[in-house]
Amino acid sequence: MSLVNKTDWVKFEFHWITHFRGFLLILCLLLARPASADSLTEAIRSSTVPVICATSSSNMGVGSGFLVADGKHVVTNHHVVACAEKGGRAGIMAANGDLLQAAVRWQSAAKDLAILQLEKNPGGQVVTFATRSAIDERDKVIVAGYPGAALRSARDFGRVSFAEGIISKFTELDSSEGTVAHIQITAPVNPGNSGGPLFNEVGQVVGVNVQKSMTAVLVLDPSAPQGIRQERVPLGEGVAWAIVADELLVELERLHLPFEATRTRPNAIEAEFARQPVLLTLIGLTMGLAALMFVLLLNSRSRLVVKDVLTRARGGLTQGTAPHAKAPATPVLRGITGPYAQASVPLGNDQIAIGRDASMCQLVMPAEATDIGRRHCTLRWDKATATCVLEDCWSSNGTFTDDGARLDPANPHTLKPGDRFYLANRRYQFEVALESAA
Repeated sequence: MSLVNKTDWVKFEFHWITHFRGFLLILCLLLARPASADSLTEAIRSSTVPVICATSSSNMGVGSGFLVADGKHVVTNHHVVACAEKGGRAGIMAANGDLLQAAVRWQSAAKDLAILQLEKNPGGQVVTFATRSAIDERDKVIVAGYPGAALRSARDFGRVSFAEGIISKFTELDSSEGTVAHIQITAPVNPGNSGGPLFNEVGQVVGVNVQKSMTAVLVLDPSAPQGIRQERVPLGEGVAWAIVADELLVELERLHLPFEATRTRPNAIEAEFARQPVLLTLIGLTMGLAALMFVLLLNSRSRLVVKDVLTRARGGLTQGTAPHAKAPATPVLRGITGPYAQASVPLGNDQIAIGRDASMCQLVMPAEATDIGRRHCTLRWDKATATCVLEDCWSSNGTFTDDGARLDPANPHTLKPGDRFYLANRRYQFEVALESAA
């Protein structure tokens, strides 16, 4: 390398090192500032609400619930709002202290679930869900709600209480409508927590808190009619249950209430990002900028070296034309029958949803195709395995593989290029394929 090129290189290197040192100084000052409030805690607090059901001013029950869909719907337990069946009134307390009346839009005593519709939006954050396939035993879980035992003064009413534990096991409870899937947890659950959300460590709802291990005992009470009264006490410690989120999601889908749900487990980076998003974002930006500077430095040095070599070898180097590289095949979704017949839709890294609701889907079916759900199924190309992941969104009429097998909404199905599937019936058939660029 010539003396001039070496001098240019030193100037270039000094220029970038100087700016990088300045960036590191700014980053250190940012990290030295007091940490902001935990965004995960704030998100949980914003989406959790106290649910009230009263038959009179002196007869009122309180439970917990959480915001779903458009923010004007609340999920809770059926037993929390059961008084509405006897003429009582149900409602919630908003974050600003307002009491909002609610109508029971759907309820099931067998599942012990209810969905309320509010008179107006309370302004909180709606939850996202994780299905049974995204959780496992020993996973960390967070209980949020309003246990009555935590009320020490009027100021405590409406303030969310948190508790943590792990998933002990998965179980089922027999009901008049079949079995209902439950999660056994070690997190403390008490009267008042009923109907509240059970979160995983990244803030997704995996269940609806419903019950702790209790038993009835008789205690002496001179004020009771016969000097004895019945009292419920814990039967064991660290034993409580929540209803698996899948039991709720099928009802949200049936009512055409939108929701977001993941079926894959969060990795360690996602979990840490949920706890410290600002810190990890800064670290990621630092690493990205450092990598960019390193590449720029290498490219600059490479250009100088190549220039020097070509100058020395000028006249003795035979130049040729490199053959064009063959363009990689692009994954597409081909329409076989139906409104998208003969059309090809590119499949990128992002998930696409198929259905009739344009607000929830990227591939929108005609409004008159009523046998297709509003959000019927989703499709995602997995570049690592060169396959497509197809998931049914609890549709009423089902998603089917080409051999007629109906997909289980809880289990994603893998499609290889050339595989076909259809929605509801074979009038809406698609094929996953690879297309070479022209």
